[in-house]
Amino acid sequence: MSDPLQGSNGPDLTLGTPVDSLADGVPLLGHVGSSAIILVRRADAISAIGATCGHYGGPLAEGLVVDDTVRCPWHHACFSLRTGEALRAPALNPVPCYAVVERDGRVFVTGKQAAPGSVRRRVPRGAPLPRSVAIVGAGAAGNSAAEELRHLGFDGAITLIDQDRQAPYDRPNLSKDYLAGTAPQEWLPLHPRAYYEERGVELALGRRITALDPARKRLTWDDGTTREFGAIVLAPGAEPIRLDIAGDGPPIHYLRTHAGAICRIPTLQMDRQSRGALDGSDEASLHRERQLVPADSQEHGCAGSAHLSSRLP
Repeated sequence: MSDPLQGSNGPDLTLGTPVDSLADGVPLLGHVGSSAIILVRRADAISAIGATCGHYGGPLAEGLVVDDTVRCPWHHACFSLRTGEALRAPALNPVPCYAVVERDGRVFVTGKQAAPGSVRRRVPRGAPLPRSVAIVGAGAAGNSAAEELRHLGFDGAITLIDQDRQAPYDRPNLSKDYLAGTAPQEWLPLHPRAYYEERGVELALGRRITALDPARKRLTWDDGTTREFGAIVLAPGAEPIRLDIAGDGPPIHYLRTHAGAICRIPTLQMDRQSRGALDGSDEASLHRERQLVPADSQEHGCAGSAHLSSRLP
């Protein structure tokens, strides 16, 4: 007969757990109501936070505990055990933080903390700061740079620049669930537009930077106008390698943008037997292609394709 106090998410942590049963630095998976929680002991301190990574739902109970943080085992997002804050990418949002009480050799999780505080460092008052910051590239790195500036207490102007009008969005997902048609459109944006407005981050989208003067911290835009900033962060991201393949063969489709993914989805859904190459240039893209294309299809992935590799110069 199963333990009535033990569910699929471990024991009910409101009923108490023996303190001496908690190994130092080893998360214990449990639950409070329907919410999965991890309980973690670090020396004499015991913390409780949500057990599900806010990035892609990774199990934090299987994560690595380092000092007073836990790292997600899937993509290495980092969360504070004290406050639940997301301290490192790719996580953008915190996980819930819970209050704990020790009594008679047991630790009880008593409920969610409304204002757990912050462990983030802040810029010392009076420290010299630039008047404004331009971030060239509104991908995950550029987005994180803008967020971190605000977390540090920078209150100057921030401008996030990208020639992609849809940025900032979750670019890796373009070659995964979104391309497969199983992820809805609303999953892609890293944040809603209102998030940037509330934090005073200017989005300069659909604009391309053609020149950089590092001495004057001046950017030249595609229309010939210029702007000077107090500091400039370059976060343009990577471009796929363009293959130089001799002879006739299947067309190669380079997938990097939201618009490119939208163009590819109907093709993959309507004509799985067409001859084409999907180049995401990584294992994840090839894995997704195998899911999209039947085994007898003639569509090839460039990376690892014997047919295409044999034709490379």
